[in-house]
Amino acid sequence: MNNHWSEYWQQGHTTSFGDALSGNYEGILKSIWQPIFSGLQDGFLAVDIGTGNGSLPLLIRESLEGSDIKGEVVGIDLAEVKLTEKNLAEQSNTAIKLLSNEASESLPFATGTVDLYTSQFGFEYSDIDLSLKEASRVLKDNGQFSLVFHHANSMIINRNRKILRLVEQPEAEQLVTCLSDITVAMGKVSSPNDIARIKQDLNCEKIRAQINRLIKHLVLFDEKAAQDCQLMMFVAQFFKDGLFWPVAKKQQFIEFIKLQMDTLKLRLRELLNASFDEAKLGQFISRFNQNLLSLIELKVLKNEQNEVLAWYLSAQKNNE
Repeated sequence: MNNHWSEYWQQGHTTSFGDALSGNYEGILKSIWQPIFSGLQDGFLAVDIGTGNGSLPLLIRESLEGSDIKGEVVGIDLAEVKLTEKNLAEQSNTAIKLLSNEASESLPFATGTVDLYTSQFGFEYSDIDLSLKEASRVLKDNGQFSLVFHHANSMIINRNRKILRLVEQPEAEQLVTCLSDITVAMGKVSSPNDIARIKQDLNCEKIRAQINRLIKHLVLFDEKAAQDCQLMMFVAQFFKDGLFWPVAKKQQFIEFIKLQMDTLKLRLRELLNASFDEAKLGQFISRFNQNLLSLIELKVLKNEQNEVLAWYLSAQKNNE
């Protein structure tokens, strides 16, 4: 799964679920971590799983700013990830390192060396059994295991479920196909005379009418999801900015749209499959004892509108 996630993080996203939350992880998602991070001791080693572009490592650094506590945070991700030049340049007692192409099922740390193991919307994408076993191996005795992970009925999952339903509609694929058809039908477009020619072309008008019908269908199916998936933005860009592009450039842009839609579907299917309902959560917690973990806290996180955001779970590694 790492290739399409690599592309996603390279686009500069700060969360793994697009724009379902504005900005970075804020509000309750930020406040839940601050007491944990402020409890870190000097010389700590923290590991963040599925780190993306390092949101949690950066939050650890921010939480410890102004203190004398020094330590290291290592972000792990299967995808290609990196900090921005600005974040790399900032001086702090907290050293941050992001490791790409590393799996949570096999971590590059010695046994019993990690003080804090975290993940925010990352751990659940892995092989849960193997990752849990590996977390127990690298944690020190009394080390902390803390996760924020996707709730199957969260506003994040529900919104992205609607987006997936829309982009899986046959009309979404037909819309992109119509862009290819009209590109060929229009031919070279470089002047107002070409625009006049196109308007008189019955085939072009037939395809344009079909494009309008498909757009109307998708918007009526779910207007918000139609906006969120960016397909409408791409279509608008094709006719606004790309009308006078050479045919080859139009075709290249259409291939780009196809790739974006295909990778969006992959990411969203993985997102939905990674989420936890109560049954899956119960099975997960039942494995703690055999992995020397004791559950400390479990709760549902909600936003100011009382909408479900995620599960929060904290556990501690027992003395062996």
